[in-house]
Amino acid sequence: MTEDLRSAFPSLLDGEAVLFAGLAAASKPVDNLSISEWADRHRIVSPESGSPWPGEFKTERVPYLREPQDCLHPDHPARRVTARWAAQLGKSTAIENWFCYIVDQSPGSMMIVLPTLEEATKFNRVKLQPTIDATKRIKHRVAPVSSRDEQGSTTAFKRFPGGFCQIVNAGSSKGLQMVSIKYLAMDEVTGYLADVDGRGSPRDQARARQKMYGDLAKEWQGSTPGIAGDCAISEDFEDGDRRYFYVPCPHCRVRQVLTPEMMRGPDEEQRLPAHLRCQSCDGPIVDGHKAEMLSSGEWIATRVREGEDPVPTAIRAEDMPRWRCDPCEGRCREWQPSYHLWAAYAPREKFGAIWKRGEEAEGDATKMRVYCQQDLAVPYDPGGVAVEWEKLTEAVQLSTYPRGSVPLGTALLVSAADVQGYGIKWTVYAVGPRGQRWLVDRQIFEGAPDQSDEPWIALADALGRQYPTPSGRMKGIDLSGVDSGFATDRVYRFCSGRPNCFALDGRHEQGRPWLGTPVKRDIKDAHKRVVAKVMLYPVGLYDVKTEVVAGLANLLQGPDASGVWPRNTLHLTADLCDAEFAQELTAERLVDPDEPVGGNAKKKRLVSPRAGREWRKLVNRKNDWFDATVYAFALAWHLEHKRRLNADRWNDLILELHGGDPDEVDLFGAADTGPLALKRTRLPATEREARKQKWANRT
Repeated sequence: MTEDLRSAFPSLLDGEAVLFAGLAAASKPVDNLSISEWADRHRIVSPESGSPWPGEFKTERVPYLREPQDCLHPDHPARRVTARWAAQLGKSTAIENWFCYIVDQSPGSMMIVLPTLEEATKFNRVKLQPTIDATKRIKHRVAPVSSRDEQGSTTAFKRFPGGFCQIVNAGSSKGLQMVSIKYLAMDEVTGYLADVDGRGSPRDQARARQKMYGDLAKEWQGSTPGIAGDCAISEDFEDGDRRYFYVPCPHCRVRQVLTPEMMRGPDEEQRLPAHLRCQSCDGPIVDGHKAEMLSSGEWIATRVREGEDPVPTAIRAEDMPRWRCDPCEGRCREWQPSYHLWAAYAPREKFGAIWKRGEEAEGDATKMRVYCQQDLAVPYDPGGVAVEWEKLTEAVQLSTYPRGSVPLGTALLVSAADVQGYGIKWTVYAVGPRGQRWLVDRQIFEGAPDQSDEPWIALADALGRQYPTPSGRMKGIDLSGVDSGFATDRVYRFCSGRPNCFALDGRHEQGRPWLGTPVKRDIKDAHKRVVAKVMLYPVGLYDVKTEVVAGLANLLQGPDASGVWPRNTLHLTADLCDAEFAQELTAERLVDPDEPVGGNAKKKRLVSPRAGREWRKLVNRKNDWFDATVYAFALAWHLEHKRRLNADRWNDLILELHGGDPDEVDLFGAADTGPLALKRTRLPATEREARKQKWANRT
């Protein structure tokens, strides 16, 4: 029978061969791929993700990502991987690659934690779901999103054979409960709340979900750093083996860590843009060298045991074997792998852009915080500079200007009052572009503010003062504020009938805006009846105090060789800054909560990465003038943001106040050269005519 069929169908395949060929194919061993190898073979980057490289994923574009993400392989001895990286270096990319590998190669329960619900939703819509849809290798494994099918996936829950992935936000403990998790990915951990729903840190809550898996559990956490002394990612980085990416110099081939100290500005003589200088040969390293350097880079652990030689930041090729150490092996076996990377390593980041941001951040506390955290990948230390009052009194002798006069280069006046039991301390500051602020006037109105009307009458009269400009014009106060911490009811009554006088309430928590959204407060009579209302404005003291101290430090630093003052300089004059005022203006320090604050500004402690920090008054020192200055800075910030003052608008305000010929005087530049100096430049004819017409229209 079989022979008849074969003669009738000569092309019929041998059944035995077909059977065993199928069995052989089914029993073919699965390739044991690392996560990087898997991503290079199968991962597809969706154009919807916003990546500059849509299509096939290639680790060679970001070679520094290979080792950290390969530590997440189930067979790797690492238990926890920490990445303290600058912005846009691939922290979330590692999570996406890891998720894809888990779905295809090592199914299990996974949790991805984002700081807020909005970020969790955005991560799914922009990153994870487009990756699933574009990568054919896993698309059929992940259940499609369906609101009707209980067995399907949702925006926050991905189901696949053998496991699932839950996307939660760190702001709610509900998503961090009930389930057991083998794989945990936490992104931007410095944005997590310290305590959630009274259950403690969201990091600790998420880690508790891994207890059942023991050493089989895996964790990834990547983040830009936060504030020094309160930075979760820095704490875990220091607890790890502290790995840095060593790249070879294109000239001498010495391997070294790229550091901010190596960065140089543009060099016109050598026709070089912003660049780095090699630690060994001092050769210039430009943007064009980056691709080759990164492709040959190696991660080197820099943590050593006590008493051992430190790892150098520059290593010759022949010495590299001494310092190489795979994660969790050799001299590194006692520590978990932790990685540091800053913006200079970003494949498409220009050195010139980093240099420019650094220049703009000099003297600007807000920009310096962003620069430290997002570019340098180091925690921002707002208390890094302690200003001593003795040096301050010396500096003001060299920075004199007329008391009670509006300096040229300013256009706004703000005043702030600090209410004390013995009287009211009142200050007036002139404000100009680039954060330049000058103390114009100050006075103490004596009398008990909670009992006597006299200090309030004196303050009311002071708010109506006019101050002369160098050109002879007069300028009134634009905005005033009164601290409501003492004699609160009297402050409310004083401010309620004055639209340009705010009642202020200092708040010590970090992260608050300089001047927040006001709330209504009732003013009651002796019979507890509401007779009026007042708007109470909260002031974020933490950041504003940081700005004040930075402004004093910039004053001590002085102008550069061309006469330009640093951004955000607080200018003082000897007529207004005596020893008592200087002592009060420098009466607070940013310290660890458990650190006693003495009167010696030179005595400092090292900042523990586990300790929070707070502003605290020095022993036996008043801080009244400091508080008044802080409130004045908050009011100035409010005016600048409310009016959206850019360079052109500042120019218009200064010209309107001080007058002058707009085709000859660049008054915006006057703020760069000092309180009373003019910066004269000859503008092109077309621009001169345009400015004249603009000025004519305004006046």
